[in-house]
Amino acid sequence: MGTHITRKAVSAAVATLSILGLAGCGGSATSGTASTITLFDSKVEIVDSLKALAKEYKKEKGVTVEVWGTTGDDYITQLKTKLTNQTTGPNIFMTGGGQEGDTLKSYMADLTNAPFTKYIAKNKAYEVGGKVFGMPAAVEGYGLIVNTGLVSASKVSTQSDFISMLKQAKADGKYTGFELSQESYFLIGHMLNTAFSMQSNPKQFVADVVSGKVKLQNVKEFKELGTIYEAIRANTNNPLQINYDKEIGDLMTGKTASVNQGMWINTMISSDYKDSAAKLQMVPFPLDGNDKLAVGVPLYWHVNGTKSTAEQKASIDFLNWLVTSKTGQDYIVNKFQFIPAMTNIKVDESKMDVLAQAVYKASNSGDNIPWVYQYWPSGIADTYLVGTAQSFFTDKAMTGQQLMTKLSEDFVTAGVKR
Repeated sequence: MGTHITRKAVSAAVATLSILGLAGCGGSATSGTASTITLFDSKVEIVDSLKALAKEYKKEKGVTVEVWGTTGDDYITQLKTKLTNQTTGPNIFMTGGGQEGDTLKSYMADLTNAPFTKYIAKNKAYEVGGKVFGMPAAVEGYGLIVNTGLVSASKVSTQSDFISMLKQAKADGKYTGFELSQESYFLIGHMLNTAFSMQSNPKQFVADVVSGKVKLQNVKEFKELGTIYEAIRANTNNPLQINYDKEIGDLMTGKTASVNQGMWINTMISSDYKDSAAKLQMVPFPLDGNDKLAVGVPLYWHVNGTKSTAEQKASIDFLNWLVTSKTGQDYIVNKFQFIPAMTNIKVDESKMDVLAQAVYKASNSGDNIPWVYQYWPSGIADTYLVGTAQSFFTDKAMTGQQLMTKLSEDFVTAGVKR
């Protein structure tokens, strides 16, 4: 789903929910005047379901929706090429928001007054200048996932408690208190995002860090993050020797008590660890008083604003039908297996796994922190940040403060080269 995670985790995120079942649904939409519209899908995992959905829409509304699938991993490159042709470009397309969305903003129709906008969960629309330009396709989330069979969630509710737990687990020698893994976002990206998301204006804060105006090592939350990284290095296994599969395996077999991961791990759990005795609970990562899960939107739907008024209306009608009709909602929840980012789509929480439940509740309540890394310089995690984090775990003399200093320099360097 998200562009930040490993290919295996991307596949896991798509299938992360078991069949949920709708608990309620809305009304239907009115089709537009255009008889045919096109939709360019970025998610190969749902293209067949989208084509089936288009047939249902044709039956109900008489409007043809041609679904185009992507080839390879270069959807955005393909999309940019298609959008330059106003005649043959898609009517509906997808982006991951953030810088990706900002780059293509000129092609997006204003959806502020679209009938479905009122249902978008708090802070989950793609907005620019106070106007809505993208409808969220789904939400995903992550936090500290704890095996409560080993450690009570109450023992990790504050930063000091978390660090004490790490030290105690090391002293006892029965299991490690926490594990990171070697992949870029699992080693540094998600942890760093928490500190960024705690700023009063995260997007502006990123810009100030990239410009060099603000230095991470001078900001309280990042100082505390440096302290946490020192505690992780001193009291847990070396993450450079642990990959995603091992990290989740260690969690489910009682070798570690907690990981900083997301709802997407349920796919591996349900296939490889069905008989595990681990009792999982997702709680906020307790950095400097943080009490919220990180919930974000991996993909947004957009309407091509360069098309005719009739085609734009038909496109908006389709998206409205998708999220308000019984048929559309059924596809979102049961065929696409998405956690809805729309408050009018109700799901049977009893059929969700506990991790998905936590994310769903946090999304609908609006009580969550954002994914700020969508506004980081493109590719920074893989090109710069992971190398700096690797150096920290290799060089035991490097302090947490020095880690933050180097990460801050990475943002400046990546900003210059983007």
